[in-house]
Amino acid sequence: MTNPELSPHPADPDEADREAAAPSRRSPVAWILATLVVLGLIGWLGARVKVALEARQALAAERNEATKPGAHPSESGPAKIVTGVAQKWQPEVALEGTLEPEREADLGFRVPGRLAAIRVKLGERVRSGQVLATLDEAEARAQVQAASAQVRAAEAQLALASDAAHRTGKLVGSGAASQASGVQVSEQARLAAAQLDAARAQLTLAETALANHVLTAPFSGAVTRVPPGTGAIVSPGVPLFHLQDTSTLKLAATASEVDAALLHPGVTVALSGAAPQKTGTLVAVLSSVDPSTRRVVVQAEVKNDGPAPLRGGVFVRAEVVGLAPVQVVRVPAEALRPGSQDELMVVKDGRLHARHVLFSRAADGALLVRSGLEATDAILLSPSAEAADGDPAPSAGAAR
Repeated sequence: MTNPELSPHPADPDEADREAAAPSRRSPVAWILATLVVLGLIGWLGARVKVALEARQALAAERNEATKPGAHPSESGPAKIVTGVAQKWQPEVALEGTLEPEREADLGFRVPGRLAAIRVKLGERVRSGQVLATLDEAEARAQVQAASAQVRAAEAQLALASDAAHRTGKLVGSGAASQASGVQVSEQARLAAAQLDAARAQLTLAETALANHVLTAPFSGAVTRVPPGTGAIVSPGVPLFHLQDTSTLKLAATASEVDAALLHPGVTVALSGAAPQKTGTLVAVLSSVDPSTRRVVVQAEVKNDGPAPLRGGVFVRAEVVGLAPVQVVRVPAEALRPGSQDELMVVKDGRLHARHVLFSRAADGALLVRSGLEATDAILLSPSAEAADGDPAPSAGAAR
């Protein structure tokens, strides 16, 4: 029988009831705390969403205000309307491009053969007609001799045929020979003459082939490429030498459509950084625009004489000088409508009017308008990119 006093867990009914009731008392408290946490989180999220919506609405209102006609997003207060300043401007057109030799050519033999001799060195200056190289001529000379022998044989055949025709003609005239015999010997003489012409043509071809075994310079200049040595078999038309004439250099450059309108052949071009100073002459201004660059191709010639000649193929900058002064209207750079290449907004009768102008840039960035604008026109500064022709003009501040 178990002793109640020795039991580790006394059997107390009241204590057992209290332990069973404790979990039921804690459950409502935990539920209330969890509910409060959830409600607080929902309230915090709602506040954040409200702030974000208010910020988005404010940004939308700001954008709507900025896109109104005549408004500018970077300005506040009244718009600025100015008038331009009429003045004389000395045009300055900058060019840049590569100096190319006036003449250059890749040179090779017109006939095949073995390269026998090279008569020039790399970098050597040669004159027109000077021998650059030769091919082995043994076979070509033999062909000339054979063709010459054919000519002599044809000449002998023609002499015999002509003599026979002369003799037969006398016999036919006296009745001792038939008319047919006279026709036959006459045709034989004509055949011999044609064979002589063919032989002479073959001789000319052989002599030309022999001459083509010698390569000469077609113009004076500097040799910039030579073969590495002799003995190789060369093919017709394969370039072996390169010849450049740098006595006159060509500057191939481009100009914008605006600047090209100021240029004409005959004006002076000064190279920048050349020592001593080199000048040239503009010789060509194309009447069309390059479709890929939208620029106009111009060309100038520079005499490359003096103690310090320029080298062909170098990149240079130049400036066109001596252009006649032109009348312009100077306006601030801010007058150009954003997103446009040549459009200003003129204020007239309370409305905006778009003007497409032709202008150059001054050193400080101001627009030097050559056409499309009068000095008395009222110009809106810093127009909106969305400003359009016919929009109401914004309220103006102090004019300058």
